[in-house]
Amino acid sequence: MSTLTKSKLPEWAQPDQVVDLMKLAFPVALSRLSLPIMSVTDAVVLGRMAQLEVPYITIAWLLLSIGMAAGMGVLQGVQVFTAELNASGHYRDTGRVFRRGMWVGCSIGLVSMLAIIMWSRPMYDLLGLQAEVVQGASSAATILAYGMIAHMLVFGATMYLEALRKPVWVTIITYLGVGANVLFDLALVAGWWGFDPMGADGVAWATTGSRAFTAVFLLILVFVYTPGFKKSKPAPKGEFLRQNTVGIGGAIANMAEFATFNLTFVIATLASTMTGMIYSLAIQPIFFSFMLFVGIATATSVRVAESFGRGDAIGVKNASRLGVFAAVLAGVVVTTIIYVLQMPLAIGMASSEEAVTLGTIELLAPVIGVAAFVVMFDGLQVVASSALRAQEKVWIPAAIHIGAYLTVMLPLVYWFTLIKGYGAVGAMSGVAIGSLVVGICQVIFLEWKTARNS
Repeated sequence: MSTLTKSKLPEWAQPDQVVDLMKLAFPVALSRLSLPIMSVTDAVVLGRMAQLEVPYITIAWLLLSIGMAAGMGVLQGVQVFTAELNASGHYRDTGRVFRRGMWVGCSIGLVSMLAIIMWSRPMYDLLGLQAEVVQGASSAATILAYGMIAHMLVFGATMYLEALRKPVWVTIITYLGVGANVLFDLALVAGWWGFDPMGADGVAWATTGSRAFTAVFLLILVFVYTPGFKKSKPAPKGEFLRQNTVGIGGAIANMAEFATFNLTFVIATLASTMTGMIYSLAIQPIFFSFMLFVGIATATSVRVAESFGRGDAIGVKNASRLGVFAAVLAGVVVTTIIYVLQMPLAIGMASSEEAVTLGTIELLAPVIGVAAFVVMFDGLQVVASSALRAQEKVWIPAAIHIGAYLTVMLPLVYWFTLIKGYGAVGAMSGVAIGSLVVGICQVIFLEWKTARNS
């Protein structure tokens, strides 16, 4: 019976393949969910204490997102090359990949921190935002900038440990960080234990403090349980360039995605502070559910890189196809859940006396409904592009990201929001169409690439 069942399934969908993907994807997804959990916690606490300051913190991330995108992209090279070396029997040599990534990542973090501190206010002034928004966003951005190096350390250690198939360790530490963020929010935003509420600045300090906490504990794990800080053999010729080529391609794609998404917050806020607030809240379910797809993408990337490192073209194709199928299945489920629960989600995020006065819930629910349709295609693009970068194919995926987000998504958000006057629903509709284009294009290129090489 089991033989018959197996024969009816494609090779990429065999039970052992599915189990292997899930063993990696679930703990990674759970770990990545820590970020949107912190973001939602921040938004809910700030939304209840100072609702009109919600856009301050989202706009504050505009400049940070560029540096973080660059660092996260470069550090994807750590994940790909660690998985390749580990799968080909060179476990102890992965340390040099990790250390190399840390130096580059921390350098990006330092440069980003200094740039944000010096230029955040002039940049926000240039965008034509209201004076109080400029003041609030630049103050929060400066505080968040102090945590840039910690962010890079967390990303690098996380990708290294996951590539070594130790994702559970990362999950445990990141949720200790979530706990720290909650405590900081309650103290600095809600004003518990005698602290003065600090609004958006309190959220920024909570984020910076919790990331530093997480970074310290992850580095201790790397030091004690991996060869990350131990001496390695000299790198073969060209490895440094190959690792950073993968990373730079990922960085360019990430920067395009992060920057354009954050510019949508600016466009929404230019329409009105209320529109910016509604859009900022409605995007939270997307961030939350996106981490499920990051889990699938990371697991797919590791499995593809392992097969690529062994020279197994069939294994690359099977790992890629299973990742895409898992993303489609997860996308259908999550999209349905968010759409059906749009009103309960709106109530949960914005139930306060101020929300009743402003009519926030009634305005927020339909925007969340549109956001539900962003989820599947945004998930597809991250899985497909990760599978391509794991094969050291970086430039076409990066071009797809840049082309779709700059020429489709951003102009549509601007048109629907500021020209047509559709408000937050218009902004989210532009994001949905842009995500559809980039998701489909990435999957088509991945299938063409893997089918041609197998």
